[in-house]
Amino acid sequence: MRGGSWWKKILVMQIDYVIKKSHRRSISLHVDSDGKVIVKAPVGMPAYVAEEFIREKRNWILNQLTKIENQTRLAEQLGCLSAQDIKNLKIRAKGLIPERVKYYANLSGITYNKIFIRLQKSRWGSCSADGNLNFNCLLALMPLEILDSVIVHELCHRRHMDHSKAFYNEVLTIYPDYKRCNKWLKENGPAYFRRIK
Repeated sequence: MRGGSWWKKILVMQIDYVIKKSHRRSISLHVDSDGKVIVKAPVGMPAYVAEEFIREKRNWILNQLTKIENQTRLAEQLGCLSAQDIKNLKIRAKGLIPERVKYYANLSGITYNKIFIRLQKSRWGSCSADGNLNFNCLLALMPLEILDSVIVHELCHRRHMDHSKAFYNEVLTIYPDYKRCNKWLKENGPAYFRRIK
């Protein structure tokens, strides 16, 4: 099928997955936040090659699926956020986050322009080229050290608009506990996104 793609559902070693074929050169693997395992493969690639690829990556896939199960369980324990919850959370975040940004900006000598706080479903923060800092209001639900680690991360993008070694060196100089906090966020953060309906 020229320019198109097709989907196929197969069960290999108890892993249910979907193959999506398109005009690409290599094979890749992705696990969606809902647990769907997707294999992206070139149009002409035989199905058995994709199956072998899945077998080779089986342990990695099962690890990802376990993480998703844990995140779903944590989200259920924490509970869904209502429209009123989110409204209150934004108010709380707008009082808390600018204070923490100011503290670390003064500590590091980094300047910034404006601060924007929104509800986002996939990002914790960002820094624009003109110096604006954007933060997810969900951060106000997390331990203060996690919030601070994200703030320092975005502030350091004011000097390094990349994720180079120099960038991380600066982050760690300002916030030595960054790696532990970042690991916590990767493991637990998705559960907070799942609280949004």
